[in-house]
Amino acid sequence: MLKKVNVSLYSKSDKSKLNILINALIVIIAVIVICEIAFSATYSGIYVVGTSMNDTLIGATVETEPGGDYVYVNRHAKPTYGDVVVVFKDDRFTIIKRVVAFGGDSVKLIDGVLYIRYAGSEEFQLVEESYVSPEHNTGKGPQKISFPIENGFVKEEGFFVKEGHMFLLGDNRDVSLDSRESGGRSYSLNDLYGVVTKWSLKHKSFFTSLHKYFDYDLPRYFGIKK
Repeated sequence: MLKKVNVSLYSKSDKSKLNILINALIVIIAVIVICEIAFSATYSGIYVVGTSMNDTLIGATVETEPGGDYVYVNRHAKPTYGDVVVVFKDDRFTIIKRVVAFGGDSVKLIDGVLYIRYAGSEEFQLVEESYVSPEHNTGKGPQKISFPIENGFVKEEGFFVKEGHMFLLGDNRDVSLDSRESGGRSYSLNDLYGVVTKWSLKHKSFFTSLHKYFDYDLPRYFGIKK
């Protein structure tokens, strides 16, 4: 008498391999999600709009249009001289500019050339700015490249930056609306949103391409606010 033999589609070995593969995929996905959440606790992506930081950063015409660079800011970093930062201009808008001076410093621009009298110093020092292109510092745009002006001349004492504040300039000096507005405006350190990371500036093409083709901001899908 022949015994009936049940034949399974998958052997125990096949099922074990499949379970291992599924578990490995679950672990990988969980690690990616955890890393993204941890990353987002410190860093935020910024899409650049406008031409005020050309050529360091290229901005889109409007936020909903392509063409802008994408970089990351460290929301917990303290800015230093020359850092690119994002600050709150008011309750609704942020701007991206470069820090050139801090509280206690005095600033003046003479035909586009930056001079700073650092806190505790008696003399103004010329600041070499390799990030400012001569094509964007001509004085032919809407923004004056000599500052601060009094009776048609640059004030000898410059503009004094209040303690706890920063003096910000865009790299495109001909058009940037920055601390030169309304005769001079410094931004409080409390207005700081974050400091643009040097690694994202260095590899901005890579991050801009990722932002263009992929939306991998996982915490947003889980309702986690940055």
